[in-house]
Amino acid sequence: MILKINDRFRNRKVDFFNEFTLNLVYNSNASQFRFNYYFDPFNPEHKEMSCVTHFHEVTLEHEGILLLTGVITNQSFKQSTVKQLTAFSGYSKPGVLSDCEIPPSIYPLQSDGLSLNQIANKLIQPFKRNYGLDYKIDPSVLSKMNQSFDTSTASETQTIIDYLSELAKQKNIIISHDVEGNLLFTEAKTTGKPILEFDLREGSMPGTNFTMTYDGQGMHSHITMQKQADIEGGNAGEETIRNPYVIGSVYRPTVKSQSSGNDNNTLSAGQRALANELKGVTLTIETDRWLVDGKMLEPNNTITIIAPELYIYRKETFFIESINYEGNESQTIATLNCVLPEVYNGKTPVSIFRKINLHAQEE
Repeated sequence: MILKINDRFRNRKVDFFNEFTLNLVYNSNASQFRFNYYFDPFNPEHKEMSCVTHFHEVTLEHEGILLLTGVITNQSFKQSTVKQLTAFSGYSKPGVLSDCEIPPSIYPLQSDGLSLNQIANKLIQPFKRNYGLDYKIDPSVLSKMNQSFDTSTASETQTIIDYLSELAKQKNIIISHDVEGNLLFTEAKTTGKPILEFDLREGSMPGTNFTMTYDGQGMHSHITMQKQADIEGGNAGEETIRNPYVIGSVYRPTVKSQSSGNDNNTLSAGQRALANELKGVTLTIETDRWLVDGKMLEPNNTITIIAPELYIYRKETFFIESINYEGNESQTIATLNCVLPEVYNGKTPVSIFRKINLHAQEE
């Protein structure tokens, strides 16, 4: 791993660091990192790159692959009879949008007839001037980014990313970030060739552990989305979605309120609520390598797996939502956190635990 800190004068490579952690997250405006290193308070190089309050820019690379462009937000210095490591942590550059509300300098909070593209441009401009932050749009969602909202109003206490996420959800757009530190409007890549294929019928791979978890407490058999009629003449709406991950003989209903959009959006709001519940089915893969066939394991990819001991009897596809990388002087570990593809692709889910013949040999 190569770690560089830009102190606004030049890039400085950090040569002596340890206990490194990087959490790359697909469905978020920022990934997080943490590292420890030996700070020499009388070394001018260390003093420059360790300046408190400066929010220095950081780049992380592995095997020539850029993984993150971010900023240091937190520092923890320690002193005792035994030399202690200094802990630094931070996030991707767009992480600042989770910490800040809309500045009064770009009020009003209400936007009439503007698209998500126009609203994002307006909100990010102050950070582009002062912070070097920008945003990009995946061509796959460009047309939806340019569709206008009749009206949209942010709250004074709402963070910028919460407001943008609220609007993006109405268009089924995912807010993510790229390795160069840009905010990214995109959609999930839930199809295509999987980067890993596991067949565990003959046992697990060396150095790799698997866990499948079903969180039934967060699942509901029937999800009813309701929209109240508003004072401006908008119609009321109601849609009920069936969750296939709760069998038909079990009744666990829930009712949710649609907070934005009109009655034409009630069905899609219900589908998003279902997709959120599907996050209760997770597959965690812990492995002792960061690269496979010379390529870095990264989120926004798929894997396939057959694993009877995990109650996965057929070949199923999972989407890599995030990866946590850990490393020190003796080992590296990558933990892949996977969810069902239907969490992101908007398709009607079919339970991977549907009735099967447990005595039959799977193909």
